[in-house]
Amino acid sequence: MKIKMLLLCCLGVLLSWGIAMAVPTEITIMVKTKDAKFLGSSMGGALITIRDAHTGELLAKGVTSGSTGNTEVIMQSPHPRGAVLSDEKSGKFKATIDIDEPTLVEVTAYGPLAQIQAANRASVTQWVVPGKNITGGDAWIMELPGFVVDILDPPTHVKLKGAPQEVLIRANITMM
Repeated sequence: MKIKMLLLCCLGVLLSWGIAMAVPTEITIMVKTKDAKFLGSSMGGALITIRDAHTGELLAKGVTSGSTGNTEVIMQSPHPRGAVLSDEKSGKFKATIDIDEPTLVEVTAYGPLAQIQAANRASVTQWVVPGKNITGGDAWIMELPGFVVDILDPPTHVKLKGAPQEVLIRANITMM
């Protein structure tokens, strides 16, 4: 009986030898609008999805939240390549994914969620190594181009009859 148990244990060890254990890996994603600030809570944030680029498996999903960042640092002061532009309050999405081998992940950002008429999508791929967190500093910044356009006049419900000579159009336009 003891020999059978020993053989079963040895067989179990041999069979599990090639099985890798998933390692929790932290990733922080920030969305910076093109030539502007971070996409944070004031604009509804951006929907972030993290997928295995080869299989399409969803690894994490959530919304960025936080501030748009420090205007002085981001928009007014010259900064060298690689300088950290974010701070602790800057809009971000934090996720922990479980991977057991280097994995090519695709991250997609869609937003701003509070201005769907102006929402845009960007995606990027990057290799992620188990246990090698992508956090701290600016972590992983994605860039989202575009403008937020709110038509103020004429109101949405107004139907223009015929072909008017002149139509007054007023809009509030903000960099994404």
